[in-house]
Amino acid sequence: MILIIDTADSNKAFLGIWEDAWLQKHEWLAGRDLSADILVELQKLFFDANKDLKNIIGIIVNAGPGSFTGLRIGISVANTLAYSLDVPIIGVSMTTDDREPLEVDQKKIIKMNGFAQPVIPEYGREPNISVPKKKY
Repeated sequence: MILIIDTADSNKAFLGIWEDAWLQKHEWLAGRDLSADILVELQKLFFDANKDLKNIIGIIVNAGPGSFTGLRIGISVANTLAYSLDVPIIGVSMTTDDREPLEVDQKKIIKMNGFAQPVIPEYGREPNISVPKKKY
């Protein structure tokens, strides 16, 4: 069973469990609550699929480009799970439309990449650092 995490969108987040077909998938409006909600949503996903985290054989995470904070949160969760469960992880660039074709090759991708290094986010541009507001 493969866990798919996509938090690159600044408003929506996606979690899915794949095992020859979708066992369970969930997309929700996360917005600014992503860091507070992602682990709860992950727990619900596995509960609804009647599966356990120990059933994961690999993790695929959207590595970007995308939202700075969204990528950091999703990739941190994915890297932590991969490390703690001792399963391979890969970062891919995906959009909502890419999830369907990606499904077919997930087991092959995981096997080919073995136990990869932690995934590093690809933000797609330089940071946009705002100018501090004047204090009056």
